[in-house]
Amino acid sequence: MTGYASAHGVNFTELSAPQWDELSSKWIDVITCKTGHSITQSSSHYFQSSWEQVYKNPATGFYFDSETEWKVLNQERSNRMTGRLIGGCLNTLQILIGTPFDYVQSFINEYCSEEGTIWYLESVGMDAAKIYRALWQLKYNGWFNKCNGVLIGRAGLYENLGDFTLVDALGDIFDEMGIPVFYEVDIGHVPPQLILVNGAVGEVIVEEGRGTLKMQFC
Repeated sequence: MTGYASAHGVNFTELSAPQWDELSSKWIDVITCKTGHSITQSSSHYFQSSWEQVYKNPATGFYFDSETEWKVLNQERSNRMTGRLIGGCLNTLQILIGTPFDYVQSFINEYCSEEGTIWYLESVGMDAAKIYRALWQLKYNGWFNKCNGVLIGRAGLYENLGDFTLVDALGDIFDEMGIPVFYEVDIGHVPPQLILVNGAVGEVIVEEGRGTLKMQFC
């Protein structure tokens, strides 16, 4: 709505650790990157599967215990996507659809007519069906117009709904669009996470479970 860029990444409490991990520490480099310059972030090696140890040991940092693997939804699609980044937490974005705070079409028309978009989305406390319904709402309200690809973060407090899984939900929404979709990406409530800037031109590549994000500020 304002035309100012915003960043999605680590929050204040997560930076209370005496030492930051490699990915989280990138936030300083990202927000100080100047117009005309670019910055590249790479996927983590391990992520934190539970917050239990963090709650028991506050201000000591994350407890990484699971190997990171960025996944490609359809291996027949490209392992690369480019476009202007836009996104955030699906729980919050869903309730903005159709309200006076829904400026997505204006953003796409004004800033993304040439480059197209890369949507990045993450969620917490949503099962596969809730994620599907939220993505369905975004899709049929035109939020994915001019979309070149989608990044889906690791879902926090996630559950399948019977035999209906996240992969099923993503396939039902995006397969007919013919765009690359990467999931289990370092975004969201399951740390560590990338620092993504809405409005930056992004290039994302995934190879053998490892990913890179290059952002150009222009």
